[in-house]
Amino acid sequence: MNENNRILVGVDGGAGGRAAIAYAASEAGLDDADLWLVHVTLSAPAYPYSLFGDEVRRTGNKLLKKATEEAVAYVGAEHVTATLLESSVVSGLVHCAASARLVVLGDDRRQGLERVMTGSVTNRVAGHAPTPVVVVPSGWSPEHPTRRVVVAVKDCVGSAGLLAQALKHAADRSAELVVLHAWQLDTVYDDMTVAHLDMSDWESNARRALENALVRARRRVPHAADVDVRIEVRHGQPAREITEETRNADLLVIGRRRHSFPLGRLGNTGRAVIRESRCPVEIQPAIPDVLTVDDLILEHEGRLEKAGADPAPAV
Repeated sequence: MNENNRILVGVDGGAGGRAAIAYAASEAGLDDADLWLVHVTLSAPAYPYSLFGDEVRRTGNKLLKKATEEAVAYVGAEHVTATLLESSVVSGLVHCAASARLVVLGDDRRQGLERVMTGSVTNRVAGHAPTPVVVVPSGWSPEHPTRRVVVAVKDCVGSAGLLAQALKHAADRSAELVVLHAWQLDTVYDDMTVAHLDMSDWESNARRALENALVRARRRVPHAADVDVRIEVRHGQPAREITEETRNADLLVIGRRRHSFPLGRLGNTGRAVIRESRCPVEIQPAIPDVLTVDDLILEHEGRLEKAGADPAPAV
């Protein structure tokens, strides 16, 4: 087991967990990664009688055994290990995430009161893990790929880091990349304001900012130079626009909100998209949009060119 290149898969025995194993196996095949299956049970003091704890551990081991058999069928026994962890589910998975390059979870689509009382494990892990988290819909299958990756961008100017991750995924899948920026004012202002304004200049500026960020992103992912990219700037409810785009995609990439130090947090749109997406959703921790020396030189040359001056030679 290569601990520097392993994918953690949360195992819960449900249909979403089986889809998560299939997705993780497909990801492992891209760079010969290992799969680490983890099932989390409550620690012994949480149960009033030792008999309950013993039975929970036996059930957990059965779930892990079945999941291990499924994973081995995909990637071989030498690439699979399994752990039964006694902890709270969210904190246990977040802790283990620090020892993996990627976390993959099945969707968590419980209904009604159960969801209100217990909350969403997937949302909380995706909102706190130090590594990227992928949430896989229970009905997902690796068969018949669409060869399309979608990245949803909120901050057009500071999106180069997120775009670089999406470009890498598109290049690895020989896929097209769709860069989607969907926006809407608060409902009352949107209805009263946007209909009376010409937003073409604003949308042109957003597209230009995305194009500039994309240039910076491509420099970070050299093997993605040939990826076809389509930029979409749309006025509409963001969660709805993004979810609609997942109907014909192999992967959606979103980022956590950057202003919550140090790893960002998952916003309302992110939670809605995870719940409704038709394809796997990768949630990236907040990625600083750090300018490289090449970025600074090229942007300086661009400003000089616009001003009509000859750019100074790079030293």
